[in-house]
Amino acid sequence: MTWTFSRLDVILSSRRSRNPAILYGLGNLLENAVDFAGERVVVEAQWNEDAVAVTITDDGPGFAANILDRIGEPYVSSRHRKPKDSSAEPGGLGLGFFIAKTLLERSGATLTFENRSFPERGAIITVRWRRPEFERPLSLATA
Repeated sequence: MTWTFSRLDVILSSRRSRNPAILYGLGNLLENAVDFAGERVVVEAQWNEDAVAVTITDDGPGFAANILDRIGEPYVSSRHRKPKDSSAEPGGLGLGFFIAKTLLERSGATLTFENRSFPERGAIITVRWRRPEFERPLSLATA
């Protein structure tokens, strides 16, 4: 498996205080990308004075067309049992994506989910904040 990180550490360490919701949310999305990737996961971070964005791309099967518009809702999943794993649940409930999406949105982010254009395969998740939302100090109400 190939990992590519582009400026992600710089982005996350530039915050005045680490936001556990952002770290957990991004970590969960990244974990899902790794689970579904064939050989490659790419994480890119971009920022300017107006916005911050993190994009996670994999080369797996991508999102099923019938759930693409509902990703992030609870109980929406296309995860199947892994072959030869009789102990695995029949499939996921989509709760990991739901929790990640909820936490990231509460931090001020907007998320987009899409598939790579044919002939490429895989999923693309983009998490974007307006810069003031991203740099907002943590408070007890948002932590």
